Amino acid sequence: METIQIGCTAYSQTQAIEIMRHNSSRDKTYSLAQQIIAAKLNVSCKHSSTTCIASAVAAADNWLCAHPAGSGVTANSAAWQEIKTTYNTLVNYDSGALCAPSCDAIN
Repeated sequence: METIQIGCTAYSQTQAIEIMRHNSSRDKTYSLAQQIIAAKLNVSCKHSSTTCIASAVAAADNWLCAHPAGSGVTANSAAWQEIKTTYNTLVNYDSGALCAPSCDAIN
């Protein structure tokens, strides 16, 4: 993939890699962006099913439109609390615990 749409922004491959490598401990927008990038790549790597995460991907993209990566949302903020369940769903999907295996598990 040369670009990936996250929220309302299309990121280049280089920019997406920078987001994936960014420390997310102080800014939870990076945590969600990292998981949605992984989920979208997981779907692309083997055309995995999205039936169990379609609504989570849509919710994460909508939230990231309002809170783009780097906008400084903290873990104890109301904004993070409203998306935290969606984040956990994406984490489970990306680890292979939902309707598709993780790309890490594919030989």
